[in-house]
Amino acid sequence: MNRKYTWRRKKKIGASHDRRLDRIVRCSVAFIGQIE
Repeated sequence: MNRKYTWRRKKKIGASHDRRLDRIVRCSVAFIGQIE
């Protein structure tokens, strides 16, 4: 939940970081998926 909030907040700052965030989010999701 906390990560989603941060991602939303960062996305609001600028779309230029959208691509970078997309990669970070994908890595985070994959990492969490492995743990679960």
